[in-house]
Amino acid sequence: MPSTLKETPELPSVYEPIYLESVGNLAEAAIEKARGGAPEGTLVWTTNQAAGIGRLGQAWESPADGLYAALVIRPDFDWRETGQIALVGLVSLGAAVASLVGPMTQLWYRWPNDLLVGGTKIAGLWLHEDRDTGWLVLNFACNVETRPKGIFDAGCLLEEGGNPDITPAVLLEQFARQFLAWLNIWADEGMQPIVREFTNRTDPPGTPTALVIEKNKKIAGTLAGVDSRGRLQLEANAKRRTISIRRFLGLKQLENGET
Repeated sequence: MPSTLKETPELPSVYEPIYLESVGNLAEAAIEKARGGAPEGTLVWTTNQAAGIGRLGQAWESPADGLYAALVIRPDFDWRETGQIALVGLVSLGAAVASLVGPMTQLWYRWPNDLLVGGTKIAGLWLHEDRDTGWLVLNFACNVETRPKGIFDAGCLLEEGGNPDITPAVLLEQFARQFLAWLNIWADEGMQPIVREFTNRTDPPGTPTALVIEKNKKIAGTLAGVDSRGRLQLEANAKRRTISIRRFLGLKQLENGET
């Protein structure tokens, strides 16, 4: 059943919020707004998404009373850097969650777009773009009040965070403020503060890992860290592999290098 808006988030004035009582897929709704000329700062959100779509087109279960949001950005920076916005968004979401959960709650990042709390995945984040018309959409889904059914490694904030007062609107407020702050840090100082924050809450070098880069294509190896551009360094078959955020998230490849 469609949910109704229980509370209105108080957002910084740079955002233009659009609340949808229910939607088929939130990212598609935001992309439609971007294609229609929606200004930068347009923030489309809902707590009731029928058909979430994750990376590589996989279905994303969207339990009731989650936070499903997408922000329209119109980049005035090099498009080769747009992949870095995923890490900016991820640490912003992590900082927002950290401000709301109970003390000593474990919060962990998984490069470049997953957030785990209490050892379970509670949120994912993605990018969509159209360089020809000049828009980028950052969207994320977070299980706030309900755990997805039938997914063994997925949880929700209400259960894992130890704070019964967390709601989608409260989380959106915190994310909006944190993203604005971290985006300004990124603009002023580059990726170093973002990478440092990410590294403090992720698996250390030497951790075995396996990544699905494309459909039916997996790379296994050990983590060697994240470089100054936010790209993953992976030791695989006695060779160092560099994996860009853009490639991992399925964005169009760019000429003359990319992130």
